[in-house]
Amino acid sequence: MITAPALRAHAAGVLFAILVAVQTAGAQSTPDVAHVAVARPSSYSPPGPASDSAKGPETTAPAVVATGAPRSYQVVSIPVPDALLHVANVGIEIVPRGEFVVLGPRTRFLGAVSTGKARIAVTLGIPAGALAGRLIAAEARFSSPAGETVIVPVEIDVSLVREILLRPTTTPINGQAGSDVFLPFAIVNSGNAREKVDVRLTLPDGWAARDLHKGPVTLEPGETIKRRVRLSIPALSSTGSSFVGVELFVQGASLGSATMTVEIFNSSSIGRQSGPLLVSAISHAPDETGRPNSLFTLSATGALFDSVRIDARASHGTGLGAAASNAFARLGSYQSSASVVLSAPSGQLSLGNTGASFSDLTGLYPYGQGVLLDLHRSDWSLMGLGAASMAAPISGKREPMLGFRAARQFGEMQISSSISHLADVGSSPRRLDAVGLGVAIPSPFRSTFKTEIAERRFAGGTGFGWSSELVRIDPDRNEQIRVTHAPGGSDAFARATNEILVNVSEQLTSRGSVGASAWRTTDATSVFSSLKSNGFSLRPQYAVRPSTTVAIDARSYLFDASSRLVSTTGAEGFGSKENQIGISVSSSIRQYFLNSSAYLGNVSRTITPLGQQVITERTPRNYWMTNAGWSNGGGIVEVQARVEQTRDRVGFVNQQTIVGVRGEQVVVPWFGGIRAEGELQRVEGFGSEKSAIVRAGVAIPLVNGFALKLDVERNSIFRSNSGHVPWIVGARFEHVITLPMLRMPGTSGYVYEDLNGNGRRDDAEPGVASAIVRRGSESAVADKNGKYRLGGDLRQAIMVDEASLPEGWSAIGASKNDLGVTLSASAIVELIVAARSGISEVKVDLSKAHIIARDTAGREWAAKMTGPTTATFEALPIGTYSVEFDLSDVSEPLVARSPVSKLVVSGKESKSISVTLDPRPIRMWNGGGSQRNKAPASDQRPNQAPSGTRP
Repeated sequence: MITAPALRAHAAGVLFAILVAVQTAGAQSTPDVAHVAVARPSSYSPPGPASDSAKGPETTAPAVVATGAPRSYQVVSIPVPDALLHVANVGIEIVPRGEFVVLGPRTRFLGAVSTGKARIAVTLGIPAGALAGRLIAAEARFSSPAGETVIVPVEIDVSLVREILLRPTTTPINGQAGSDVFLPFAIVNSGNAREKVDVRLTLPDGWAARDLHKGPVTLEPGETIKRRVRLSIPALSSTGSSFVGVELFVQGASLGSATMTVEIFNSSSIGRQSGPLLVSAISHAPDETGRPNSLFTLSATGALFDSVRIDARASHGTGLGAAASNAFARLGSYQSSASVVLSAPSGQLSLGNTGASFSDLTGLYPYGQGVLLDLHRSDWSLMGLGAASMAAPISGKREPMLGFRAARQFGEMQISSSISHLADVGSSPRRLDAVGLGVAIPSPFRSTFKTEIAERRFAGGTGFGWSSELVRIDPDRNEQIRVTHAPGGSDAFARATNEILVNVSEQLTSRGSVGASAWRTTDATSVFSSLKSNGFSLRPQYAVRPSTTVAIDARSYLFDASSRLVSTTGAEGFGSKENQIGISVSSSIRQYFLNSSAYLGNVSRTITPLGQQVITERTPRNYWMTNAGWSNGGGIVEVQARVEQTRDRVGFVNQQTIVGVRGEQVVVPWFGGIRAEGELQRVEGFGSEKSAIVRAGVAIPLVNGFALKLDVERNSIFRSNSGHVPWIVGARFEHVITLPMLRMPGTSGYVYEDLNGNGRRDDAEPGVASAIVRRGSESAVADKNGKYRLGGDLRQAIMVDEASLPEGWSAIGASKNDLGVTLSASAIVELIVAARSGISEVKVDLSKAHIIARDTAGREWAAKMTGPTTATFEALPIGTYSVEFDLSDVSEPLVARSPVSKLVVSGKESKSISVTLDPRPIRMWNGGGSQRNKAPASDQRPNQAPSGTRP
C-alpha cells in the first residue's frame, strides 16, 4: 500500500538528489537556495574529529527558521556566515538534534566565494512525533582551516497537526427498552498539540444522555482516553437496531465521528403497543390507455417477540401498465413476491425472495426464491442459501441455487470456507460450482490482509481462482487494495475475470480530506469476447465551516467491448471514454440546505462495424445542477435545476434544461395531520423536444387506523395510442393496526404503591407506571396500570429497578409476583454513652457499632455511622421498626438501656430516636486471699454501689 507519507518521502528524496546533482555540477541558484560548487584541493584530505585543544573560538549566528509538518521533509536554505565568505576550504557539518534526521551527507566542503551571498541547501526530516511549535532541528557548524567555528542553528516551526480519532467499541451493544445502556469508546490524540475535545451525541427520538461529561476532555499528544456514555432508552422503543452518533469537536470544528449501533430487545411488557405494524392497502389507477389496474398489498414490520423483528410483504394485482405502475409507486404500493425476513441480534432468516453473497470466488449476488439463514456470534458465523432462480419470462424454467459459508475466529485470525452450486436462466444464463478457502489476518498499521483460493467450474470450463485484499478502516482514513482472478467472470457469478481495485480516503486536516479510487477489469461472456473497463476518480474537499463543504471532482472512465464473431468478416466492437472535472458546494443552515455542482468534460465513442475500420466521435459534455430547499419533520420542499450541453460534429450546441419544484410529506397546517405532496417539472430537451410533469397528492388520516391517499399526475412521457397525454389519477385506501407481540412463557404481576406498609397489594393502592422490572438479564416496563410481564428464568427472583422509581420511593419486595414500592425517609439514631457514676467518663469509639432496623415482616435494614455518636438509615420505607444493636466489635463492651423506642416512618421527613448505651458493670472484691477463693461481689449498676465498699 502506497501511503501519503511514503509518497511525500519519495518526493523529498528525489528533490534532494536533484539538489546534490546541481551542487556537484557547480550550478548557481537563486539567493533563496544557492548551490555552490565545492572547491577542494587535490592534496587536501578532510580532517578527522578535532581534539579539544585544537578547537578555535566558536560564535553563534542568528538562527535560520523554516516551517514544516510532521512526517515531511523540508529543504532549508542556510546562509554562509559573512566571516567565512572569502575563506577557502570551509568545512560544514550538519548536526541533527533530537529525532530530526538529515537526508544526505552531513559533512561538506565549500570553496571561497568572492562576491555575493552563498547558501547551502539541507534536507531535514521532521519526525512524526514532533510537537507543534518552534524546535531546534539541527546545527550547521561552519569551520575554517584556522580553527574558527561559526554555528548557525536551524529551527523548524512545526505546524499544528490536529488529528483526533474516535474509536468505538467493536463488541456488540445490546440494550433493554426502558433501561440504560453504556456506549464505550476511546478518544485518541494523534496530533502534535494538547487539545480540548468536546463530545456531542446525536440520539434517536426520546433517548437521553444521563452522565455525559459536561466539560471538554483535555488530551496530551499521543494520549488515549476511554469514555463511557450512559444513555436512557425509552420504555416504548421497538426492537431492532437504533443508531447513536458520536462526534468530536475541537474549537467548533468536527474532527471525528462514528455511528454506533444499539440492538434493542425485549422492548416492553405492553404487547399491544410494541408488536409489528400491519398495513393492508388496496390501490387503483388507470394506465396510459385508460385500462384500470388494481393492486392489493400487505406488510408487517416490527417486533414479533422479544429480540426478534419481522419484515413481511406480499402483493397481488392485475398486469400493470407503465403509467399505472408509476402511480402505484407514488402511492407507496409495489408489486413483489411474498417474502418474510426475521431478524435478531444473532442472525437472520429470510423466506421468499432472497439473495446473498458468499465470496468473490464462490459467488456474488445470487438472487432467487427460497430460504436464507445467516447466524453470527462474536467468534463464528454461518450462512446457508437454498433457493430457485427467478423464473424465465416465457418458459417459466428455474434453476437451483445452493450455497454454504462458515467462518471461525482463532485469536486475531479468521478462517472461512464456502461451497456453492449456483445457476440462473435468461438470455445469458450463469453457472458456477465452486469450493473456496479464505484467511484474514491482522497486518501492520492496523490493517487486515485477506486472501482466498477456490476451484471454479463454469459453463465454459474450469479454473483456479484467487483473490487478495489489503484493507484498513479507521475513523479518519480508509485504504483498500484488491486483486482478483476469477475464471469464468461475470458469467460465473463474479464481478469480472480479472480485477484490480484501489480505494483511498484520507482525513488530511480537521477540515480537509481527499478520496481517490482507481480500477481496471477484464472480462468475457457468452455475448462479448472481450469486455474491458478502467478508470479513476479523485475528490479533495474542504469544510469552509462545519455546515459548508467545497469539493473538486476529477474522474475518467473507459469502457471497451467486442462482440463474438457473427460472420467470417470479423467481430463488432464499441467503446466509450468519458473525462470530467468539476466543483461542488454543499451547505446547510438549520433546516435549509443548498447543493450545487458544475462539471466540464468530454465523451469519446468508438464503433467498429463488421469488417470495417474504427469510427471515433468525440463531443464535449458539460452540465450544471443545483437544488435548494427546506427539510424537517414537517416535510421537504425543494427547488431543482439542471443544464446539460453537448456539441455535435458540425459544432451545433445542443442543450437540455430541467427546472422544477417538489414537496414531499408536507404537513398542512390546521387540517389535523393531513400531508400533501406535489411536483412541477419542465424539461426542454435536445432540439425541439419538450416535456413536463405536473403532480399533486394528499394523504388524509381517517379514524381507527384508516387513511386515504390520492395522487394525480400528468406526465408527457406517458401517452395514449392517439398521442394524447392523459391525467393519471391513483387512489390508495389503507388500514394500519399494531399487533400484539408473541411472547415466550413469563411472569405477570403489578408494581404498586404500598401506602400502608403491610407488604401486600390492597384494592385502593395504585400501580406505578413505567417502573422497570428485572429478572437476571431480562427486563420489562410496567404499563400505565403498573402491570408488567417478564420472561427469563422462572427460578430467579424478580426485582424493581429503584433507579426507575420517583424520588423518595423504594422497593419493599414481592408478594405473589406483585412488587410493592413505598415512600422512604432517612432515620437517625442518636447514641448516648452513659458515664460511670463517681468513677470516670467513658470514652469509646462507636465507628464499629452495627445498628439494625427490623420491620414487622422480619426484613432488615442496616445503618451507617455518619458521626461519632450518630447512626443513619438512608432510606426506610413507611412502617414501624424495632431497633437492634450489635456492639460486639466495639472496644468497650456496651449494652443498650431498655426499653428501646420503636422507630416509626410515615413519609419523606426524617425521623430520629435517642438510645442510651450503658458501659460494662463493675465487679468488686475485698482484695484479700486468692481471687478464685473469694465470692465475687454482686454485679451493680454504676449508681447502685454496695454499702461498705469504697470506690
